[in-house]
Amino acid sequence: MRFKAIFLYKPSNFKMDDCQIEKVVELSREEFWSLKTAAREEQPFISENKDCMFSKDDVMHCLLALGKEGRDGILVQSSGFDDPRYAAYIPRMRDILNAEMERAADFILRQCAENKGAGSWQAQFNNRPACGSCCVPFEELERHLGLTIREGNGLDAMLLDALRRRPEVSAAELSDGCVSSDYDLSPQKDTAARKKKLSAPFTTKRKVQIFENAISTVCEIFDYDDLYNMLHNSFGLTLQEIRAHNYMSDREIAETCGVPEELLDCDMTVRDVLQMEGVSSSAVLTCDGFDHLVPLEGLKRLAADDQKEIAALLDARVADIRVDDDPELVLEGVDAAELERLCDVLEAQTQTGQAMGPTMG
Repeated sequence: MRFKAIFLYKPSNFKMDDCQIEKVVELSREEFWSLKTAAREEQPFISENKDCMFSKDDVMHCLLALGKEGRDGILVQSSGFDDPRYAAYIPRMRDILNAEMERAADFILRQCAENKGAGSWQAQFNNRPACGSCCVPFEELERHLGLTIREGNGLDAMLLDALRRRPEVSAAELSDGCVSSDYDLSPQKDTAARKKKLSAPFTTKRKVQIFENAISTVCEIFDYDDLYNMLHNSFGLTLQEIRAHNYMSDREIAETCGVPEELLDCDMTVRDVLQMEGVSSSAVLTCDGFDHLVPLEGLKRLAADDQKEIAALLDARVADIRVDDDPELVLEGVDAAELERLCDVLEAQTQTGQAMGPTMG
């Protein structure tokens, strides 16, 4: 097996830097080759985009250079100079970026479907059921997906292309800091679109090959904090699948999730977790069908006062662990209504404490 890699001489570690792509620049084949083979030389496209490259809060805000008709990319952070003071060569970066744009298009269409009340009203007025328009702010794309979409930054054009390829979308444009889409989510449209897409379906072997290539790529370019989110949240792999295929070690997963390694077996009950040391103080509980989060520390306070208050929850099992801002312990064996009740109890407890004010020692 042969492939290319960049080797460091006596490396002290392989920790990757956090980076944010602020703009994408398409270079000719000759320009990209020049950047690749003479990286220390001044480059005109860097001089023209200095304001896109800087470091802030331990994040490298970068320019991404792509070669026309090429798959690889080079991240550049010039720190105000005309040459790449910091740079990283990313194989298959165009594929990764296209996958992110498809993910963003999925997110926008979900927003259209979930907020189709206004769109449906407009559609009924025009006698076109299940049709309408929606507008997703750039800030929502950055908050949920980490995409920095700005007019003219290259990522905007790639996102619009991804949307316009969708048969459900009749028009897409940027306006007033939003991505605006006209859509048709009617069953007839969806059925026709699916038939068109399936005219050249992937074989099972091809799907497996694509999946393995994607997994291999993300494992190479992400450190384990971001890798877990990518594998679990974006690819939809379960915690146990990530462990079984050795995409990450138990130590890496436990550090990312802020939990002891024994919790990764997903056979612990809430009763066990309440007595366990090493669980992040910011950990929260949730379950399928429940839109809120119950703080574990608040649950511990309730248990200390009266375990009867949480009796229905104690035998629930931690079936999965998600990581957003805080570790989320996903439970099985408890109704969403019970977690809703506990949220109300904790909220009432907080309001009572605020009303009473600080106690005197």
